Amino acid sequence: MSMEHKAFLFDTDKFYAEIKPVMEDSVKNTEVAHEYINSHLDEFQSPYTGEPLEEDWEDEFDELTLQVYFDILLTACYDVEDDRGLADMWDAVNEVIKSLDIFKEGSVPVTGREIEADGVTVDPGMEGMGLIDRDEAEAILEVLKDNRDAAEDAEPDPEEMLYEADPEEWMEAYDDLCTLYEDALGEKKGLLFTF
Repeated sequence: MSMEHKAFLFDTDKFYAEIKPVMEDSVKNTEVAHEYINSHLDEFQSPYTGEPLEEDWEDEFDELTLQVYFDILLTACYDVEDDRGLADMWDAVNEVIKSLDIFKEGSVPVTGREIEADGVTVDPGMEGMGLIDRDEAEAILEVLKDNRDAAEDAEPDPEEMLYEADPEEWMEAYDDLCTLYEDALGEKKGLLFTF
């Protein structure tokens, strides 16, 4: 099974101030999310098509589960059509970074930190979702840049890699990851990663 890495500039300020409280209240009663979406319709996109939600938005979804509501609510903080992910090169970059042992949590720069709402993991696609806060992007970028030469010479364990990659390929993706963090910094945003 192929896991394709997707990455989006994400408004973490709006998320924490407006969207996460709705998600948390929705854990016990999904009607909270439903009403919020209806009353702020112009802020949301379809997480599947990127189209703005319309009055009959419910028709697009087979079943409005808690995770589907989460998926929709998150779109208030990012543009679904602006995917800047690493596709299947994410795994090579992730293994390179982990092999350098430069982050306490080695996978965080590539996959982010798990999002929870009132004890429930937010993961609509059930393949993983993570967040990088706006205020930590600069520090991560600095470490990535400081260790670029070491990444070029890294020797990740091939047994741990989902996809074969050579140093030229993983360095192109490593540089793409750095650019992604630079873009987030430039726009004063965090990052949302998903598969």
